[in-house]
Amino acid sequence: MKLRWLLLVSLGLLLTNCSKDDDSGKDIELATGIPDNSKATPSPEVNPAESNVSIPNVGFATEKLNGYKVVNMNMTGIFNKLTGEWMKLHGTATGEQNIWLEIDGVPRSIKAESTGETRAAKKALADVVFLIDNSGSMSEEADQLAKEVDAWSLKLSGLLDLQLGCVGYDGDINGGIDLGTYEDLSAYLNREGYQGTYRTVEFEGTRAAELETAASDYSTGWYECGAAALHFADEHYTFRPGANRIYVNFTDEPNQPNGNAKFSVSSVASQDDWKVWQGTIHSVFSGSSYYDDSYSWQDLYEEKPWLMSDYTGGTYIIDAPSNFEGVTLESLPVTGALTNSYNVKFHYTPDLSTGKHKVEITILSPDKSVKAVREFIDVSFAE
Repeated sequence: MKLRWLLLVSLGLLLTNCSKDDDSGKDIELATGIPDNSKATPSPEVNPAESNVSIPNVGFATEKLNGYKVVNMNMTGIFNKLTGEWMKLHGTATGEQNIWLEIDGVPRSIKAESTGETRAAKKALADVVFLIDNSGSMSEEADQLAKEVDAWSLKLSGLLDLQLGCVGYDGDINGGIDLGTYEDLSAYLNREGYQGTYRTVEFEGTRAAELETAASDYSTGWYECGAAALHFADEHYTFRPGANRIYVNFTDEPNQPNGNAKFSVSSVASQDDWKVWQGTIHSVFSGSSYYDDSYSWQDLYEEKPWLMSDYTGGTYIIDAPSNFEGVTLESLPVTGALTNSYNVKFHYTPDLSTGKHKVEITILSPDKSVKAVREFIDVSFAE
């Protein structure tokens, strides 16, 4: 009798624990608001060559929601070029479903929460690094750019769980501040006695000496290289686990890696080199009057900097005026992408606890006019 009682208690504990780690039954659906996986349908067929919207790189974070494990897929907005508007995403078991998710070929039920529209939605985590060309040719833009970054960061801090940092670059990585609060970045950009391009020269903050030492490995000689600044931040800044990493590159020059493939725009073209969680790159280029389509762009020496945005699902503007006059960060596509961010949630199941996984996101509007599919490889959901 005693043995039978012990077996029953053990079985009860096992069932209780399992109910907190998988999505079987209705209890978890009621607790999380995410439809049970039994309601998930296979992704519709979309030819990748016919994609007409860009799916950005995303971040994944495993967390507890009302006692149950869920995965939060943090993604910036998707712009519909056909309508000129940012898409409203609708997940599983909604009449207007337009986003599907499969992991290792298995459909998953998802709930899409807009951080801009749903007060109850948890603020999306975003770690934003500004990559700022501070060479002499940027002197017209520098002061206006610093003012815009300051105002923009303050506004976005109210909508997103935001950390901010910046990297200044010329031929070398010559300044910056690690990720921190809006106040940290503002104080750095507005240091007394620092004007123009010097606003992002020299390192500040608690890690200044460490970052300055590390920067010596990212020199491209006399050549401005936003990709070198990107890799410097990726490898040395303190990003938060699960945060969506966002880079905004401001320059009026080609990306000039001086023959170093590690700092080429193509260094982020493949997921073998630049993983989904490493972030999305947005570009602001104010040199189109000098470098147009007739210019002889050259791989590894003079590259189109906005290609880094194409490769990672980011946005770009390539005709910003040389003095940045009339351009505000609020009007740039990156702002729309951030303010239209989504938390796409799905249930965490034991099969996600180990190994690497393939994640496929499909976008298809009910009228089938808007479509896209993108596959992410080597994704880990380990806590």
